[in-house]
Amino acid sequence: MIALSMHLVPCLTIALLAAAPDVPSPARPANFVIHWQAGEGAAPSSIEVDGIDPTDLAALSALSQVKPTTFAWSRVFTVTVAPEGQDEDERPPILGTYRVVDARLRFEPRFPIEPGLRHRAAFRPSQLPLEPYQGLKDVVTEFKRPLPPPPEPAFVVRVDPASDRLPENLLKFYLHFSAPMSRGEAYARVTLINAQGRTLDVPFLEVGEELWDPSGTRLTLLLDPGRIKRGLKPREDLGPILEAGKAYTLVVDRSWSDATGHPLRESYRKSFKTGPADETQPDPKNWIVKPPAARTSDPLSLEFPESLDRAMLNRTLSVLDPEKQEIPGRVELNALATRWSFHPDRAWTPGRYQVVVDTTLEDLAGNSIARPFEVDVQHPITRRTESGTVSIPLEIRAQASP
Repeated sequence: MIALSMHLVPCLTIALLAAAPDVPSPARPANFVIHWQAGEGAAPSSIEVDGIDPTDLAALSALSQVKPTTFAWSRVFTVTVAPEGQDEDERPPILGTYRVVDARLRFEPRFPIEPGLRHRAAFRPSQLPLEPYQGLKDVVTEFKRPLPPPPEPAFVVRVDPASDRLPENLLKFYLHFSAPMSRGEAYARVTLINAQGRTLDVPFLEVGEELWDPSGTRLTLLLDPGRIKRGLKPREDLGPILEAGKAYTLVVDRSWSDATGHPLRESYRKSFKTGPADETQPDPKNWIVKPPAARTSDPLSLEFPESLDRAMLNRTLSVLDPEKQEIPGRVELNALATRWSFHPDRAWTPGRYQVVVDTTLEDLAGNSIARPFEVDVQHPITRRTESGTVSIPLEIRAQASP
């Protein structure tokens, strides 16, 4: 930035404003160019004028700071929004600040330049209080800040359960999207069709508040429990939703809008066949435990004889160290949710550990460790877990010395 001593300003002012008309003034360049620079990130946009004599520019800059009522850059250089069909005098200049940088007059808007909106920058050299600039024509240019590229269309990343064979008493689907989705469209955009291409009538439990996760990228779709449980009126009136031995397709319509109002990249289809109803509770006693080696960061794994609820597996299991303190780490699941792996943040040390499992953990049919989903009043429940958790003990042994 160019700056002048405050003590020199009065003399400069007299020299600039009171040049004798019979004394020829030195020639000044009149090749003015307006440059526009779109700021990136947090950097502001700027509009600059090049071609003002550096000596004059320095003197005028000092004058505008000391005596703004005598001279202000806003009379010489303005930037306006220039919508179509509006007269020149109806466009007030946008607010901003003026300064001299690298022998150029720079204007920095107070607010970001709006993308896609036409702007006009006008430099009026005849408004400079210097004789060499009198009579010079205005320099005007128009510019637009380009619109940002449209966001990549959202798409369905996957649907859980991932298996292509599901129990006829399946309780829920999880739909995973690549970006947040709009609310209130789910039950109109997701359908179940049978092998003949007929859309099933009202297969989902339509709740007022759709069941989204906090990120807006995972939707839980519950199949109507009233048509799953035997003996309930919805099942008697409408029949079951899914039947063993038949084929179905879950369809997600491309016209579903994401949170920005854009449709999905493409429709999504998940085809599957149904097997017999699953009425057996998950039993941790039947899980296979694969402990890691001590002094490694290898994962601790549990393998299940059936697919379990993927979302619940991410939050219902924890690992405790020998002092019964929870171990930090991350969980990894295979595609079918038949294997749970825990990767610790630190290497394992030898000792006795335990995996604590919340008994609300369910299989694909909604049977939890604590109780079955289908309660038959004709037959007593053979196994009920009253405790809120169950523990799976394991020991990580030190490796034998070679």
